[in-house]
Amino acid sequence: MNLKITNLCCASLMLFALFGSVQAFASSAMELKTTEVDFFNQQVNRPTIIKFWYQSGAEPCKTTICLSPKQRSHRVAIISHGAFGSPREMNWLGYALASQGWVVAGVAHYGESWVYGPENIDPSSAMRFWQRPQDVSFAIDSLSDKGLFNTSLKTDKVIMLGHSSGGFTSLAMAGANLEAGKSETYCASEKAKDDKGCHYGQQSKRKPMSDEMLKKIDLLQEQMRDERVVAVIALDPALGHAVSEQSLESIKVPTLILGSVENDFLPYIAHSKYYADHIQGANLVGIEQGAGHFVYIDKCDSEREVNGVSLCKDRESVDRKTIQKQILEHVFGFIYRNGL
Repeated sequence: MNLKITNLCCASLMLFALFGSVQAFASSAMELKTTEVDFFNQQVNRPTIIKFWYQSGAEPCKTTICLSPKQRSHRVAIISHGAFGSPREMNWLGYALASQGWVVAGVAHYGESWVYGPENIDPSSAMRFWQRPQDVSFAIDSLSDKGLFNTSLKTDKVIMLGHSSGGFTSLAMAGANLEAGKSETYCASEKAKDDKGCHYGQQSKRKPMSDEMLKKIDLLQEQMRDERVVAVIALDPALGHAVSEQSLESIKVPTLILGSVENDFLPYIAHSKYYADHIQGANLVGIEQGAGHFVYIDKCDSEREVNGVSLCKDRESVDRKTIQKQILEHVFGFIYRNGL
């Protein structure tokens, strides 16, 4: 493990105890911290930066991260960001989970995430979708590294959360696989005209894959599933148009899918609802009120657009923080109903 603290900040936040649709406010403040640690996955020769959110211990310790003495060893959550994003954009979710006693690890996917520097952004990495689950499994492995935490964590039952491409990553950890040729067929159809997901990989310009390459990808897909993931929460997940029904029917872990109904990026029917329709027992929550695809990341003030859609500016009627509070009610309701 190559440890390097790249960012450390403290926050004093009010605890939220959320049960289903009822939101109760705790009476005392809890100090939370976030720390970024550099790892290196030697097996695939790939760096992995992990952003941790956690309840901090008041006393200093000799490990990289000092957890609260009250930390429950089994409460471990992983977050996977959207395409070309970063775990730094998921503070609203990371801190909320940490406030409820979870140690949260946000995985920055190399080649996509800007935290590695603009010189390391590789647009073609979005097509190597199997690398994301590799990053997540490596991150789970790394939580047991000596010297990382002052308290041993149990990593045999983790919950997986993700937004957009990270939503697919979360579902892939539970068994979702892509179906060869399905994405190309869909993206060439009229019903895909407003689907921004088809812009990734430039479907019409890609050469057909050889049989040998398809077999290799099939093998890589078989390795994406990780039995340590015991529940999935997917936020406006991408790649619904490319995923096979059969693989979704094989998913047996509790699954919560939240998707924006009036979507400005990924059509709700082709993505969020498609996933929920084919995963047995999946909970589907349609987020309305004009919420778009990027309501699931931190409130921001950048002028940046992604495929013509603003990253930070919501529709006039949308209050991003209010919607995120509503999302958290669903997230924690799901967690408690499933005894996680």
